[in-house]
Amino acid sequence: MSTDEAVARVQAGTAQIMSYLGEMGVDPKLMELALSYDKSDMRYLSASEMTDLRVTNVAVSQSSVDTSQVPTRPDPLPALDANAKQQLESAAVTFIKGLIEHHGDNAEMALAEVQTSYAPTVNYYGKLTDLNAIIEDKRTYFQRWPERGYNVRDNSVMVTCANDRCMVSGTYDWIVRSLPRHKQAKGVANFSYTIAIGTNPKIIAETSKVQR
Repeated sequence: MSTDEAVARVQAGTAQIMSYLGEMGVDPKLMELALSYDKSDMRYLSASEMTDLRVTNVAVSQSSVDTSQVPTRPDPLPALDANAKQQLESAAVTFIKGLIEHHGDNAEMALAEVQTSYAPTVNYYGKLTDLNAIIEDKRTYFQRWPERGYNVRDNSVMVTCANDRCMVSGTYDWIVRSLPRHKQAKGVANFSYTIAIGTNPKIIAETSKVQR
C-alpha cells in the first residue's frame, strides 16, 4: 500500500467515526482525546469523563440504573440541511488551510494569525495548553526557521462537522530554511485540527506528524 493510499484510508475511517459520534450524540472531543495517544497506549475514561463526553447518558451520582428510563439511543440532534452542512465544511477547510499557509508569513504576521485563531486553551499535541504557551512555542519555531513555506494538498483534506465542532485533517508539503545557520529542511506532514464553530471560530485541538 502506498503512503497516499494509507493516509486516504485513515482519513476515510476517521470521517466515518466522526459521523457515527455525531449520530449517537457523543461529543467529538472524544475523538480528539483518542488521537492524542499513541497506538501502543491505552486510556480508560472515568465515569465523569464518559458523562461529560456524552458516552453515557446516566448521571455519575446514580447508584443504580432503571433501564426502562434509559433510551436505547439518544434523541437525534437537529441536523443541518445538505447545503448548510456543505457551506460549514467548506468554511472550516478554508479556515484551516489559510491558517497553515499563513504560517509561511513573517513571524509577527504568523503569530497574529495564531492569536486570533486559537481558543484560550487548546488540546495542543495531546496536552491542554494555554494560548500564550502556544504562541511562545510557535515563536521559537519561527525564529529557528525564518523562511517557511506550506502547501496543503487539496485532495488530501477531510472534514467532518458534528454538533458545534468541525474536525479538519489532511496532508501538506513543507519547506523551512535558515540562511544564518545554513540549514534547510523539507518534507510532508499530516495534520488534524478541531474547530469550535461560532461567530468567531476557534481552534480547540491541534496535532500533526511529519511523514518524512
